[in-house]
Formats: sequence, C-alpha cells, structure tokens
Amino acid sequence: MAKTKRSTRAKQPAALAGLGIHYKSPIKPRDTRKRGLVQGFGHAHTSAAAFDQLDALLRGDDPPSAAPIAPSNVLHTDEGLDTPEDAWMDVDPPPAPFVAPPPPAPLPRRQRPRRPAGDAAYAQLNSAWSALLPSLEIPWARYYQSSSGQPRDFIPAEVIHDCTSACEGPSSISRIRCLYTTHIQHVTVKTCNCKSVAVLLVEHGVFPASPTKPKTGISIDLLDFYRALFERSCDAVTALAAALHTVYERRGFRITTERTRDGDSSAKDPFRRLLTQAVQWSWNLRSQLERKVEFALADAQLKLAAELSSPIAAASSTSATSASATSASATSASATSASASPPSSAPSSASDTPASTSAPAPASASASDTSASTSASASAHKLPGRAHRTLVERCPACFNLTVWGRSLEEGGDCQNGADGCFSYRHDKAGGDGPISYTPRHFLPKSQVAAVRRRLALARKKPAAKVQRLLPQEVIDSCEESWEAANEKKRKADPERYDSSGVFVMTCRHGQVIFLCDIDTPGEQQCYIVAMLEELFSMLPLNATVKQAYDVACVTDYSLNLYPILPENIRSRVSFVINGMHAYGHQWACQLVYSPRFHTGMGLSDHEGVERYWSRTRKLIPLTRNQWSSRRIWMLDLYATFVGEEGRANLGTWISRQQDKNISVRYRNATKVLEDCRITERELRAQWVDQKAAQTSIRAHAPARLRRELDKVLVLQTQIDSLEKVIEETKSTLKTSGAPKPALTILQGLQATHEKLSAEADALYGSLNIQDTYPELRGLPLAFTQTLLVMRDLKINIRKRATGSFMEWETLDRAVSGRREALGTKLHQSTRKAISRRQPALLKAINKFNACCASLEELRPPRCSIPIPTPLSTQLNGLRNDVSLHEDVWITPSEGPIPRWLNDEGVREGIRNLHALDRCAEEVIRLNLERDNLRRWLSEEKSIALRAKEILGDSPLVFYILQREQDLEDMGRSWKSSLKLQDIHGRYISDSAQASATSSTPFATSSTASATPFATSSTASATTSVTPRSRIRVVSGPSSSSPIQNPFRPSGEDQGLDADEPFDDDDPFEEGEAVFEFGPDPGDISDEEQVIILEEVLNNSDDEEETETSTAAAERSANVLDIRWTFQPPSSIDMTFVQDLTHRNASLTPITGNFSHFVVRPNLRALEITPHDLRPFALPTGRLNGFGLNGCAASLLNINRAPYSPTKASADRCAVFSTYDLGLVRFKGSDPDLWRHISPTEYWDKPVWLIPIHRKEAEHWVLVVVLIPTRQLLFFDSLASAQGWRQNLVDVMLLITRLVALANRNRHPLHVSTEDPTERWEARPLFEVDRPRQFNDYDCGLWVLSMMAAFMRGHEDIPLSNVDMPGVRTQFRRHLLTLSIT
Repeated sequence: MAKTKRSTRAKQPAALAGLGIHYKSPIKPRDTRKRGLVQGFGHAHTSAAAFDQLDALLRGDDPPSAAPIAPSNVLHTDEGLDTPEDAWMDVDPPPAPFVAPPPPAPLPRRQRPRRPAGDAAYAQLNSAWSALLPSLEIPWARYYQSSSGQPRDFIPAEVIHDCTSACEGPSSISRIRCLYTTHIQHVTVKTCNCKSVAVLLVEHGVFPASPTKPKTGISIDLLDFYRALFERSCDAVTALAAALHTVYERRGFRITTERTRDGDSSAKDPFRRLLTQAVQWSWNLRSQLERKVEFALADAQLKLAAELSSPIAAASSTSATSASATSASATSASATSASASPPSSAPSSASDTPASTSAPAPASASASDTSASTSASASAHKLPGRAHRTLVERCPACFNLTVWGRSLEEGGDCQNGADGCFSYRHDKAGGDGPISYTPRHFLPKSQVAAVRRRLALARKKPAAKVQRLLPQEVIDSCEESWEAANEKKRKADPERYDSSGVFVMTCRHGQVIFLCDIDTPGEQQCYIVAMLEELFSMLPLNATVKQAYDVACVTDYSLNLYPILPENIRSRVSFVINGMHAYGHQWACQLVYSPRFHTGMGLSDHEGVERYWSRTRKLIPLTRNQWSSRRIWMLDLYATFVGEEGRANLGTWISRQQDKNISVRYRNATKVLEDCRITERELRAQWVDQKAAQTSIRAHAPARLRRELDKVLVLQTQIDSLEKVIEETKSTLKTSGAPKPALTILQGLQATHEKLSAEADALYGSLNIQDTYPELRGLPLAFTQTLLVMRDLKINIRKRATGSFMEWETLDRAVSGRREALGTKLHQSTRKAISRRQPALLKAINKFNACCASLEELRPPRCSIPIPTPLSTQLNGLRNDVSLHEDVWITPSEGPIPRWLNDEGVREGIRNLHALDRCAEEVIRLNLERDNLRRWLSEEKSIALRAKEILGDSPLVFYILQREQDLEDMGRSWKSSLKLQDIHGRYISDSAQASATSSTPFATSSTASATPFATSSTASATTSVTPRSRIRVVSGPSSSSPIQNPFRPSGEDQGLDADEPFDDDDPFEEGEAVFEFGPDPGDISDEEQVIILEEVLNNSDDEEETETSTAAAERSANVLDIRWTFQPPSSIDMTFVQDLTHRNASLTPITGNFSHFVVRPNLRALEITPHDLRPFALPTGRLNGFGLNGCAASLLNINRAPYSPTKASADRCAVFSTYDLGLVRFKGSDPDLWRHISPTEYWDKPVWLIPIHRKEAEHWVLVVVLIPTRQLLFFDSLASAQGWRQNLVDVMLLITRLVALANRNRHPLHVSTEDPTERWEARPLFEVDRPRQFNDYDCGLWVLSMMAAFMRGHEDIPLSNVDMPGVRTQFRRHLLTLSIT
C-alpha cells in the first residue's frame, strides 16, 4: 500500500470559524548519509556553565547577585514589583526570568529569592493580608469621615510620619506609585516601625496593592467607583485594568517593563493583578467594618430592649449581652491600637460559614469554632418574641412582626420562595484557596451535609400512613415532569464540576434570605430542608411559614411520609407552588398547591427567585473557573447589594402592588362577578364540589387502562372491517350463483367472525373498566377511548404550550426591550426551537379540537359527561385560556352535570371569586407590612441613637450617621406608601393610622399588627377570612344575592358574615328562579354542526387566524358593560301572527315525505328535511338547528320581498346561522369564518340577529347586535340571568373578528371593540325571573318570533305561553309552502 503524501501548508483548507486546522509539518524520510552531530560555537562553555549553575542550586548556594540597576526617567513597572519578598501575590505565577547563554562563560544575573509554591504561597499571602486589615479599619473609617460630602484631594508628593513615641526602629523610605482615574502620582513615604506604609496610604485615600512593602497603591475613590460598577453590572477587573492602561498611555504615562529580552518595552497588562488584590481586600475590609457596625447596632438594640422591659427581663438581657458589650468595647480598643501591632489572623473557609453571622469571628478560630461562636452570637442577638436581627435587616416588611402565630390558613406569618439554579456550577479546574471572607448569606456546607445524612437515615425507616391530598398518580406525574423532583437526575457532571449550582431562598418581596452551594449532581430535598431549619432557628417558636417551591407537591408528600423535619417545625410550615411553575403541574395538583387557589397567599407570585437569577446571570461565566471561595465571595457580595437595594425599594414595591396589581384585578373580578349573577354561597359550594371531585382518584385513569383500551380498539376495528368484507363477499356470491361449498365456507367465516366479536367484547370486559370506573359501565367503547385519549392529549398540549410560552417570553425581550435584548445567535436558535415545536403543538391542538366535535357526536343520550372546551390555535389565545390547565373530566356525575363543570358562568365566577379573595388577603398583608416598616424605621432610629452613645468618639460613629441618613431617606420615600389603605386604594382615617403607629418600639404587642388578623366566618373552609361589604352594581335588579366585597371600605359597618343578608335598601333581591321541566329533554340532532366543524378543523392548517384579530378578540370583552335594567320596548309587533296566517292561507302547502328548500341570494339553498320539519308538527317538539335556520331565512325572505311594507326594516338585518358562533367557539380560522358569513353582507347591515343554542341545557336564546349604537340586546324566554356572560363574550369575539375581516377585505366597517373609551352595552329584552315560557320545548319558537319582530322593525312581540301552539302551527304551514326543488 502506497503512503499518502501529507499536504503542505499551502494546501491546508481554509477555516470558516475558530482557529482552523492545526498544521503539522510534512513527514520526510531522514537522510541516512548525515550521521554527524553538529554543535554550535560556544556550546561546550554554555553547557558547562549550565551544569555548574545546576550543581549550585542543588547544593542550596545562591549565585552572586547582579549589580544594582541605575534609576531611569522612564516609568518602569513589573507585574511582580508589589510582591513581598516572602509572599506570593496571585493565582497566576509570574514567568520565569529569561537566562541568556553568555559566551564563553555565564554572566552573573539578578536572582530573586525563591518563593513558596502552591497552597503554602496562597496561605502566606492570605495571612499577610488578614494581619494587615485590622490596622486599616480606623484609617479607612476616618478617611471616609473626613471626606464625606467634600471634594477629595490627591495624595501629596511626600508623606512623612512624625513619630511621637520612643520608637527605636529604623525609619524607612518607600517610593509608591498611586493609581488614580486619569493619572499616576509618585509618592515618597517616610515612616518608622510604629506606623506601616499601608496605614499612611489609607489615611491619604490610597489602598495598598500588597500587604507588605507595597510599591503600588490604588485610589480608594477609584475602588469605590469600581464597586458601584460591579453592583450595576458585574466583575470587570480585567476591563478596568485595560481601561486604566489605555487612559494612562493617552495622557502620557507610559508603562514599561524590564522582563524582555530586548530591553525596555511597553507592558501588556501591568495592573490586573494589582487591582484584583486591591479590590478583593478592600471589600473584605469594608465587610469587616460593616459587621462591626451591625454588631454595635445589635448590642444597642439589646440594651434598649432591656431598658424598656421589666427588671427581670433587663437582667436576663444584660447577662445575654455581656459578651457582646465586651466584644464591642474590645473592637474599639483593638482598632485604636491596631496601627501599632496588627494582630495575626488565620485563614477561614469561605464556603463553610453560617449565613446568620452577625459579627466577625475571632481570627484564630477554626471553621467549627467559627460556627459555634456565630451560633451563640445569633442566639444572643435575638429578642424574645421577635425574629433574629439578621432576618429583619434582610426584609423588615416580612420579619419585623411583634405578634407571631398567624394560622397557615390565613397565610402564615411570612411567605418565602425557594429554587435552585444549575447555571452557577463551578469547574474543578478552577481550584480553591483562602480569601479570609465570611459569607453572610451562604449556609455552611457541613450543615447541609448533616441534613443530607439525616434525610438518608429517615428514608430508611418505614413510611408513615398519611392521608394523601392528591392521588398517587398525580404525584408521580408531577415528579416525572419536574427534574427538580428527581434527586437522581444529573444536571452537572460530577467529574468536571465540584459545585453543580446555587440554591436560594427569598421572601415574597424578592429579598435574598439564604444561599447555599449545590454540591450534588441533582437538586435534592436537603437544601430546602436545611434552609427551613435555619429559618425557623431564627424565628419565634410559634412562627408559621408558607413556603413556595417548584416541586412543593412532591416535597410536601415526602415530608409527611418520613420524619425529616422535626414535628414542631413540620406543623408550622405549609407548601405551595411558585406562580409560574404551577402551570407545569397537573390540574389536580394546582387545585391544592397553586397560590391562585391557596387561602391566605394573596397576589404574590413568589417568583422572586427567578428574578434574582435573571439579575445575577452575568456572574455565571465569571464564577465558572474562579477559585471556589472567590466564587462564593462574589455571589455573596452581589446578593448583599441586591438585598440593600431591594430593602430601599420596599415602599415602591408596596405601592406598585396596591396600585397596579390589586386595583386592576379587583376591578376586573368585580365586573365579572356582577355579570355572572350567581350568589357567592353558590360559587363557594361549587368550588368545594369541584375541588373534591377533581382531586379524587376517580378523576384519573390509570396508564395501564389507557394502553389496554388502545389495543382493544385496534382489535375491534379489524373485526369490523372483516365483517364488512364478509357481507360484500356474501352479496356478490349470491348474485353470481356461486356453488354451495362456497356458501358453506362463507357461513363458517361468519361464525368465526361472530366468535371473534364475542371474544373482543369479553376482552373489553376483562379490562375492569367498570371496576375502575363503575360510572363508565354501559358507555360505548369508542366514546370511552376518545374521552381518555383527549385527557392524555390535553396533558401533552399543556406541557408543550408551557414550554412555548417560556420560549416566546425569551424571544419577546429582543422585540420589546424588556431586560436585555437577545444576541443574534441566541435569537436565531430560539426561533428555530419554536419553529420546530410549533407544528407538533398545532397538530395536537387541532386533533384535540376535532376530538371535541367527535366526542359530542359519540356521546350517547342522557350521558352526563361534559364535552371539553376547544383550545385556541394561537399562542396568545392559548396563554390566556384558563381551560388549558383543566383536565378533561372522565367520570359521569350523578344526576345533571355539575354547574362547575358545565356552566361557564359558574366556572368564571369561581375564578374571579378566588381573585377577589386573593385581593382581600393581599390588602391585609400589605397593611401588615406597612405597619412593620413604620415600626422598623422608628426602632432603627432609636437603635442608632443608642449605638452612637455606646460608641462614643469611635470612628464607627460615621457609619451610624450614614445609617441615620439612609433611614431618613427611606422614611421620606416611603411616606405615601406606608399609609394604610383599603382594597379600593383609599387611605384609612388619620385617627386609625395614628392608633396603628402609636405602639412603643420593642413593645411585646402592636394594635396595628393585630388588626389584620381579625377574621370572619365564611361559607366554606376555603373562603378568605376577611371582612365583607357590598359590591356596587351598575344598575337594575338581580335574581340573586350580591357578590360580597372581600374588603370593607372605611366608614361601613364591620363584621358582616358571608351569609348574612344585606339591608333592605340593597339594589339586589334575594332568590333566583329555577325551572325544572321533568325528564332530560334529550338530544337535538345537529348533524350540520359536526359537518361544519370537521370541515373547519380539517382545513385549519391552510391559513391560520391572524395574530391581530386574535389579540383584538381577547381585549374586546373588556369594553363590554352588562346592565341588567330592563327597558320597555320602543315598539311592539302587533300583527306578525295575523300576517303570517293570511300569507299561509293564500298559498298551497306541499305535504309528503319531501325536503323543502329556502332559496337565498348569494347563498346556497337551505334544505329542510322531513326530520327537521317533524318538531314543528309535534306539540312538544324541540327545534333543531336545521329547522330554526331554515325558518329564520325564510322569514327574512318574505319580509324583504318587493313591495313588502317591512322591506326597509328587513334589509337592515343580517341573519346569522346558529353555527356561526360555533366557528368562534371552536377556534375556526379566518378564511372559514369569512366563507360562511360574508354572503350575508353584514358590513352593510346595522342589525345582526344571532341565535344561540346552549347545548348542555338544550335551550335556544337570541342576541341582537345594534352596530351603530354599540348595543347587545339579549333574549331568553325563561328570563334567566345565568350563562349570559359567556354567550356575550363569544358574541364580542365574533364581532371583533368580523370587523377585522370586513376591513381586511375592503368593506369598511368603522366600529371598535378595543377602545376603552368606546364602551359596548348589553341589556336584556326580558325582566329577570319573569319568564314567558313555562315548558321545556317552546324556546325555539320564541327565538323565531323575536327574530321576526326585529325583521319587521320592532323590539318585542305580544305573545304568551298559550299562544305558542298556534305559532307552531303557522311556522309549520309556512315551511310546507316552500319549494321542494
């Protein structure tokens, strides 16, 4: 085999991206003739000199040093100049000095002392910085104190320390380069042993870049600027170093280095290491000072509380604070004398320190000692009956309570959210090292590890028998759907990453409470358990907590199953699901754990965790390969900044929640409940029934049963096809005269087929469907299979749609500018992901909608299983479709279908009643938080005053003064936000507010904080425990008692019970009309509806509904006002029946088994079959869709006939089919809608007549649309107020789409259904509870009569129930006069 010749460099292919293909030199055979070894000139001398130098190094002898270098006028620098002689400076080791081969003998070179290598060097540098920082605390504080609010000067060219003590040490002179924003300043520092160079630099506003013998200093002002830049963006030391280098060179400060072979040249990166050291240790110094200030404030709080309490409590508090007082005084004393003798400090682990540290641990303590000391400090700084000061500082609105023990049903004392993020993983290659920083928010790893071990032991014990809130299948499904619930799911490679991510707990305002490092491949329950235990250790013993977690259902079940949490904690914590994550759970799980349905949760979505991840996402690439301790340091510092900024904006948060969240939701929910006209008692009863039914085990089909049903259905289909083939063969053989043997064989095949059918039936019976669901006994197999398929299909759609929502939310940032725009690559990848998934989602939705129509056709008579609501094919419509999250109901109900399952008005009423309850709960909690913040401001001002007294003339007083100024600023910005308000946003009277704020700081109880706990009984255990009042309706009487306002405004009587009747002057009246007409009316056979819907759904992929019309349809319902005031008709048609009778008498009816046709201009003729005509002949017959549509079209024809006196009125009317509204309801496309309705030329008709068939109730109603006046007139012969809201909303959607289609097809229709200034009004054509029909079969006749009245220019017709038999007869005779061809 011939060798392939390698390509040369010229033949290498060009690379389109990256670094290209690595070039390798061609392999050439060696010249065998060249055997000699060639050595260059002077090789022997160079080799001998190298061996001599190596021997000297091995013996430990130092070679002679080079001659000193003369100073130069050019600014030289070296990346290691600030490195002390005995300490390593940074992670990256400096390059080895270049050794030139001096011929013929080696020349002497300048040799540096050998530095310690590896961890020893890092520990030595850390120890040097730790020993230096205490001596810098007082100079740092005094510098800020002297320069606060003043323009800062540069350091003078010469700094001399005048030693006043009898210092015998030699004085030293150092030349320091001081880096400012725009220039470099050289400083000569003369000092002695009693004050170090670093202290002198800090006193003049310069921070040293090295702990010993610094040669470079960084301006503290520059470090402050960078800190603010870090807080607003992220860590950018490299960028700052490069920017300084560029500025200096442009302003004439040339930076050179000596580490080159050819002499002096420009330095490439002279400041990065210096800035890294200065930034890290200056921030550590700042953190130490802040901890001492916090310690002083905590000490002042304890002493102030002891003075205001009893002598016994004072004695106990005094003994508890003795250690802290001693430590505070020791801090001041040690800080004062720190410059003389800086103490030593040992390195401590940055990731193994408690999150509740209130004061710095002793420098010489180990990690375990630090935990113990900080735990003792935490217990010492906790007032009786109050939360720990650490929690109060992180969120005073949540934790500054004085009264604890609020029940979990009322929302608990505080509400938190928690979640983990695996983007913050840490690469093992980054390593670790000491930085002497004690994190504030991170839990120690040892604490989390102990919890993990305890969980493992607890799960080995037998599981407890607990009452499940959900069926096991629901819990298993949620566990499979969420990766966080699968503890064995690997989200990071443990071989590459030593930390998989970060776990965070936030309060409901998004304030970070705790952080912890995730050091397992998956998200385990040990993290949430460890944080809960830490939280409860810092709360009073009777405190209650509502904890939001993305897998709350699985976690709650696990904690009930095993003794993981102590009983005293488990009974005081309740779990819910985060607002956004709830939509990814099963519907039954949402009913129990979703904050929308959970009593006491208010309107908070508890997604502050996600907002925190979004804000800190820029730190992900920076912390990936850092030291592990530096990663913790950076994340903790950023969490501190986010917390401080969030605390300052708590007043804004409360105002936004009141104005933009509560007001909007309360107003919308109140309007919907007014329109629903259903009593609150009924809605709450229906909610209890719904929750009990949909969380029962009967509501969920086993997966085994679904698979077996599929197999049986396939077998049954094959048997049916075989039967058809046998019948065709039999008929063919009989007609062709086949011999007897063939007929005998055919009879055997028939017998075999009958046997197979019997076995298939037996197989279906063996599935135990009747045992699993006894209610499904007797239902057709196709119906049962379709029902279960629809249930699984909807679950699949919900999962896909939820993923699409998140993708579109990400993509929308690039369009709307929210947060930050996506990059081009991410934008394209997101669009590709959406385009790949969207066809499958649309196909699933179209299949589901087709199954809705098919299931309606397959449903047997008198079956009480409701037909599911079709889904929107547009993502925006699907996002706002609440039915998306509801499972398909698969169990029949006893008696009639429950209203919560069948009545859209009840379903929407329940949703909005929950919204009202959440609004009321939110108002109570906001007022409670306002009281907490007012009390916190008052207490902190008193604490600051006392701290100043304790500190005396200590430089730390400057920080206390800064805190007082911050409190004053927050008080001014919160002034309007902290006023107590009711649910309408009205301020409570000044006297009530004064009484609420009159509580003395540190008192054991507060009147204002106890007020929101007042509750009132309700009709159900799930009812919001809030005071009640009336809701003002627009006008008119009602058939039901009013929906009560979940929060009483000021000035009204308090304490009304939910079931207590209102005063006599209430505009509503008690009671509602209910008509029961005996047996179930049966089915109305509407075959055309199935045909039309199948046609629409089959063609839905051709052209989709436009985004514009869909969005407009969603907004149209918000401009509709339903007014229940009955207005007498302006005109009544007195002669319709007489005119119809005379016309029928003048024509000859055509009787017989014939179909009659209604000829319509521009439309195909309507066929009325004998089956459709039969209900007109029966005294109790109920009209179907074909018969009603045909009769209405025929009445329009005779009223607009030439020379007809009603032609002008009839020409103004557009008569819609009963199936046109179904196109909107079943999400038909725009082309289909235009094809069916455009022949009516509705854009030229000011009056639209829309008959509506309520399938579940088997009832006909009518809506008349008056386009010029923007009115909807609705008619119901039963005079019922129920069910109208959904019908009217559907009509508004239809109007919106028809207006958009007309304008798009160049038929101008100048009417708006979106402008809130152009309101639409709906009013009834009947008096509520005064029916005109007293049976269950004349509703279609009443609708036709009212349609005829409007065609003839009137608004009513003087008919009564006794006139309907005659009207029925005349309608039948009229239809018999129609053509039969």
